[in-house]
Amino acid sequence: MRAVVVGALVACSAVGTLVAQGDPRATRLDAIFAAQQGVDRPGCAVTVVDRGTVAAARGYGMSDIAQGLAITPRSIFHVASVSKQFTAMSLVLLDRAGRLSLEDDIRKYVPELPSYSRPITIRHLLNHTSGMRDQWNLLITAGWRLGDDLVSEQDVMDILPRQHGLNFAPGTDWLYSNSGFTLGAVIVKRVTGQSLREFADSALFRPLGMRDTHFHDDNHMIVPGRTRGYTRGPNGWLETVPNYSTVGATSLFTTVEDLARWHAQLAEGRVGGREAIAALARRGVLTTGDTLAYALGIVVGTYRGAPTLAHSGGDPGYSSYLLNFPQTGSGVAVLCNTSGGANPTRLAEQAADIYLADQLGAEPALPARVAAASVAGREGLYWSDSLESSARLAVDSGFAVWRVGPGATPLREGGAGRWLLGAGPASLSTLGEGTVRYRSGMGEPSIFRRVEEATPSAAELAALAGRYRSDELEVTWELRATGDSLMLHRRKFPPTRLAPIFRDRFQATSGTGFVVQVQRDARGRATGITVGSGRVRRMLFLREVPVAPVPPTRPRRPS
Repeated sequence: MRAVVVGALVACSAVGTLVAQGDPRATRLDAIFAAQQGVDRPGCAVTVVDRGTVAAARGYGMSDIAQGLAITPRSIFHVASVSKQFTAMSLVLLDRAGRLSLEDDIRKYVPELPSYSRPITIRHLLNHTSGMRDQWNLLITAGWRLGDDLVSEQDVMDILPRQHGLNFAPGTDWLYSNSGFTLGAVIVKRVTGQSLREFADSALFRPLGMRDTHFHDDNHMIVPGRTRGYTRGPNGWLETVPNYSTVGATSLFTTVEDLARWHAQLAEGRVGGREAIAALARRGVLTTGDTLAYALGIVVGTYRGAPTLAHSGGDPGYSSYLLNFPQTGSGVAVLCNTSGGANPTRLAEQAADIYLADQLGAEPALPARVAAASVAGREGLYWSDSLESSARLAVDSGFAVWRVGPGATPLREGGAGRWLLGAGPASLSTLGEGTVRYRSGMGEPSIFRRVEEATPSAAELAALAGRYRSDELEVTWELRATGDSLMLHRRKFPPTRLAPIFRDRFQATSGTGFVVQVQRDARGRATGITVGSGRVRRMLFLREVPVAPVPPTRPRRPS
């Protein structure tokens, strides 16, 4: 399938005009999207804005494979978490208008939430430092099948008020949580009397000329020009559509043409002024003093030495990336109607390499890999209590690697006692015998300690068998011991094996990869489990005590 090229009369001429079709850069752009070209596959759309002028707007692959409809720059995509910056900007505008404060306690607007040990502010929600458990992980743990079961705002607002625990105290750590942005949408509605869709349309999209953009709060609504989402199955492409009627964290529908206008907003603050953009780009700071890369629904960083504002998105059937260079008004948007079939982050960076090279520094050289001798005596299994995660410090072909699950990331010299994970910015640093500090790409630190591996006996596994109940999720799980295996059984899902990590820690070998930790009383008896799923930590399930059957009574014989 030849890439579709928009002519000089393209609607996005309001923010610039396109280069002539003979521009040799277009051939290079086509080459990086070669895997997305064809009438038998989904694909991507891309726009490149160069100092406020649209330098390229192209589409690759099919919007609808069955109907033979090609992707164009005006094709409408579900952009998943790229939505978050628009929710955040809506709340920034309300803050600047004096209708709320980003420092307000969220219970001022959502009083049905529990009162936690520390207040959660709107800012905490928008920079993922609230500690609130993630809505998708909560629903999955409770037995929802995302993509099959419709999720509405009401469903999220039913489960969040039942969460009496947090992942951490507000402001003390960073962990991505979609719940904060759904609550952001709820706050917009309760302050303005308008849905987020209505408010964003009047306050953002119409003033910016983003005519094909809306928050999709009705999953039954027909949207002309909408792409269908796809994932790759064992026998070809499968249609996969996000089944949501919830907005704020996700569900923005837009085009790469409209996102070209958004680049101008990020550069100039056409709505709200430059002060609003500065507020949006204000990075989070933890109570420890650590400064995060995450601001309000957007990540502050660099690419090849140039300052950036960026965010990725991924939902069933869709993936996206917005890469903005605020100092020059340039940027790239890549939207794809496939999950797992394209890497929009790398595609956007490669497009920037082609069109914006004069605004970028030299390609950074990779630091030297860490030699095996540097980690001698430190190899082994490590565990982080705060992250509920295990990893291995190991040696592969003479060099040190950090293994999480099946993947291995090479360690590279970072200076000042640090080892970079790959090209960074995530890093490890040693704190002493058997202890390392991990710092994620967002900037928050966690401690990993070396632990001794242990394989439980069949008798020890059998002692864990039983039913476990979470009142916060209103769901019961069952653990069954079969020989040397411990199996998790839960409603609507196939059984999955819980593989031992070390003593009293297990990880599901399929599905979401739940981490299960056994809780014991003073006598060593298992009284419950806590379940971690990445964005939900230490969810408590109490063991149900079986009620002994009452022996049947025999009728009395007449005397």
